[in-house]
Amino acid sequence: MRIGIARSLTDSMSGGVFQYEIVLLKALGELAKRYPEEFVYLCYNSGDLGILAGAGALNTNGIPVVPVSTSSRKLPPPEELLTHRPPTPLPFDPNIVKFDYAAADALRSNGVDLLLLLSPNMPGFNFRLPFVVPIFDLNHRLQPEFPEVSAFGEINNREHYYVNTCKYATLVLVDSEIGKADVLQFYGHLVKDDRIRVLPYYPPIVNRAAASAQDLARVRAKYNLPPRYFFYPAQFWPHKNHALILQAIKIIADETHEVVPVIFCGGYWTYLMAHNFKDVMALALKLGIADRVRYLGSVPDEDMAALYTLSAGLVMPTFFGPTNIPPLEAWHFGRPVITSDIRGAREQNGDAGLLVDPRSPKALAEAMQQVWRDEAFCAELVARGKRRLASYSWSTFVDSLGAIITEACERVRTGRTPSYPDAKPIPQTMQRA
Repeated sequence: MRIGIARSLTDSMSGGVFQYEIVLLKALGELAKRYPEEFVYLCYNSGDLGILAGAGALNTNGIPVVPVSTSSRKLPPPEELLTHRPPTPLPFDPNIVKFDYAAADALRSNGVDLLLLLSPNMPGFNFRLPFVVPIFDLNHRLQPEFPEVSAFGEINNREHYYVNTCKYATLVLVDSEIGKADVLQFYGHLVKDDRIRVLPYYPPIVNRAAASAQDLARVRAKYNLPPRYFFYPAQFWPHKNHALILQAIKIIADETHEVVPVIFCGGYWTYLMAHNFKDVMALALKLGIADRVRYLGSVPDEDMAALYTLSAGLVMPTFFGPTNIPPLEAWHFGRPVITSDIRGAREQNGDAGLLVDPRSPKALAEAMQQVWRDEAFCAELVARGKRRLASYSWSTFVDSLGAIITEACERVRTGRTPSYPDAKPIPQTMQRA
């Protein structure tokens, strides 16, 4: 059986989605060496090859492909993005699908029997083939007050995507039992638990070594880092809740006069993110703490180990889950974690994170002060994080993914996949020909 692998057109500046795809590709690279089925990468944009090579996820016959030069997108000034307000399209029936018959025919003519989509950014159902796809979250249902999941027609787009994904997918992947419960809560009339498989995130730490002394010195000088700081790597979506960190820093300053800096990195690639970025930076000025807030932009992967290692710890008061990648990265690099007490966080973090109410600046300030001041407590958090991370096994992840693909292939062979509507009728002119 030939399995077509497809990913979204995101690059290394696109955050967690990109990291998740790269981890899956690396696992598939290991599976391909021993798997009875044939994998084929569906490259629908030539620039994708350079992106994958740069991430170390591209090889030929087992030989790694290494780019000899690097390039990255440059962030424009936020004002430039604010001039491009997205239109709000008219609502449409989420049950109506315009199938791509030409693409379906092309895939079938190339022998593709099953699609494996590495992230929920391509409507696999369009191609009328069996497909496997992850669902990261359903926050357009759980927290529609955030514009990134509801504004400018996004809630309609997401509903169309998830309705038809659940209706037609051979298997749906989720990252946790809570993720599975969410799918069943909102789309249980379309998909039962026999088509949902839990594949927990594996942190993007494969072959990611600790920062060397040279790297630490290089990164500290490159970004002119303060001696100590909290670190938050996140795109500037409103749900990432950067503002709460600023409010907590203000409380610490007012109550103790301590200078507690924070380093932000990540992009603001859209209209909504640019708005939020401007609001966050304006808030820092308003609170009188702009000197304690540093924004590095989108930073390359090779600097991340040092940025984590040099920090006092990760602070991540996000509103969205159920799971997130930065706590796993922080554990890997030996740093304590402060994150949100939200659905799924306890399942992921156990006792290895300091969990706070993402609506309480006071609670976050207290947590940050505890990490900032209490070395023994930090050492204990780091030890818990290492133990928690040890429960994530790369070989188990690869084997679990292999078992899921094996099951999907068997379902295809035995006809246990959801049926698509009858194909479009052949035009009479073609029938006469």
